[in-house]
Amino acid sequence: MPLQLDFFEPARADGNPDRMIRLRGFLERVLRLAERQVLPLLPLRDRIVVAAGVDPARTIRETGIGARAWATDRVDVWIDPAHPWVEAAGEEELLAMLAHELHHCARWTRPGYGTTLGEALVSEGLACVFETGFRGGVPPFWARALDATALRDVEAKARPHYDDRRYDHREWFIGAPERGLPRHTGYSLGFELVARHVHATGRTAAQLVGVPAAAFLERVATAERSLAPEL
Repeated sequence: MPLQLDFFEPARADGNPDRMIRLRGFLERVLRLAERQVLPLLPLRDRIVVAAGVDPARTIRETGIGARAWATDRVDVWIDPAHPWVEAAGEEELLAMLAHELHHCARWTRPGYGTTLGEALVSEGLACVFETGFRGGVPPFWARALDATALRDVEAKARPHYDDRRYDHREWFIGAPERGLPRHTGYSLGFELVARHVHATGRTAAQLVGVPAAAFLERVATAERSLAPEL
């Protein structure tokens, strides 16, 4: 199967065997959905290991699920089986999150996730736009965490650092309010930058998966130059 389920050790759910059986079934169902609905949209050919574990500390507190793509062939998923959202809407939530991470896997092949702030913003923005298609067209809350005024402020703050390789990823994407970076700043700004590009080009996030970040950032710079007053 294109998506292979694996478990971290120890693979347990609070010492509850029945809960572990349900968790395995839950994960298997979502992986099969992702094989049918997500993989055909992306240039992914090799088998991808989806490694799962029970670790509430590594999940998003609102959903009880967390995930990360490390390379072209590996996605890690963490679940809090006791979280009420996992019971209420877990399959839909995990499918959307897998779509996000599988987009990263596809981008890892070419041009890569990126090493600068600008590249990370574009990679996360693309993945957020892509997963929106698996949420009924509604972006995830981390992609719309900032209002228009806050987005303008953080975009101005980020612009001089787009080429910075020493940026603090946690501060930009998780948040550092004391530095003027609210929670989920990077996801929201990346989503905005990519959404503008999608609107202008008519291409989808899947079609843009291999486009270098410079194309997105140059479009923003070009738009700003066209709006600048003549001297």
